[in-house]
Amino acid sequence: MAHVFLSAGDISGDQHAARLVRRMASLAPGVTFEGLGGPELADAGVPLHEDLVSRAIMGIGPAAREVPHLLGLLRRMAGVFDRRRPDLVLLVDYPGLNLFIARLAHRRGIPVVYFVAPQLWAWAPWRVRRFARVVDEALVIFPFEVPFFRDAGMDATYIGHPLLDALPSDPPRPADIIDRPRPVALLPGSRRREVRLHMPLLLDAAEALASEYPDASFHCAHVSADRRREIDALAAKRNIDFVMHGDRVHDVMAACRCAVVSSGTATLETAMLGTPMVVLYRVTAFENSMRNVLLVPPFVGQVNLVAGRQIADELLLPHDDPAPLIAALRPLLEDTPTFLKQQQELVSLIADTAGPGAVDRAAQILAERLAENLAD
Repeated sequence: MAHVFLSAGDISGDQHAARLVRRMASLAPGVTFEGLGGPELADAGVPLHEDLVSRAIMGIGPAAREVPHLLGLLRRMAGVFDRRRPDLVLLVDYPGLNLFIARLAHRRGIPVVYFVAPQLWAWAPWRVRRFARVVDEALVIFPFEVPFFRDAGMDATYIGHPLLDALPSDPPRPADIIDRPRPVALLPGSRRREVRLHMPLLLDAAEALASEYPDASFHCAHVSADRRREIDALAAKRNIDFVMHGDRVHDVMAACRCAVVSSGTATLETAMLGTPMVVLYRVTAFENSMRNVLLVPPFVGQVNLVAGRQIADELLLPHDDPAPLIAALRPLLEDTPTFLKQQQELVSLIADTAGPGAVDRAAQILAERLAENLAD
């Protein structure tokens, strides 16, 4: 009986991994799982050694504070590998921890496959050869990643983007959004730290724009009830027309005229639903000063990285001044050339992007790998 160790450390990775587990169970009957993840993997029946999603880490400072805990976690996982050797270690994004998990497996001769490989081509691409030394195969979500990883000496297979498996082709557009003249989506990110860093800045910009455009309304949704309560409390102190739409994130993305989106997968989801946006991310002054050292390319938002060109404006702000965000959003509140051009660019991007099926393709590849490993 095949046994797989999984590790997914954030909300989107947890969701992708849970869909993959369910599909693999039908393709490889009898396969068992354990690992690290979050509520989605637990709901899919995977016994978890720790809920990583509840303490997802972003930023240099938070990561440094978590080092003692992570070292202890790695020691525990080394013990797991020694006592109950898995046939395959399957990693889902979250490279900060998962590359250490890969090293533990590699030292023990356990095959390692990465599903949704970390975007090393975007952030410090010189790390790819170290990555290739401990990972046997990458199942990648962008076509250009195949030669990137193969040039580093590892197998890579293009499967498409798993978010398209979960993205509704035509999500409902709530009447209390589409009936308003200028609905704007405020999407601060999935993590607690992102909400706390981004939402005050988003609300500052919303308040300023509301004074210029009295018919503007601002809309939000979040998968976490705790985050929704935090956002509602912050918005209640502002003089704006603000509506929280529960966990209906895709509905808000699709129905609003434009959006401010925290950099990450959500920018690609918003793009696939055809909504013009501004990409926003707060960084520390130190992180901002390190951008050239880390060889960061001109783009950070997935919408621009996938397109290979700037479709949406990107703001990486080391301060809490809303002026740049206000300036970037203002042209999207009217039918300006900027707004119309981004609409057209998004139509082209949607047409050029592969459709759903990434999870199914990944499950089939993994089922084949497990059969090969057990036959050896």
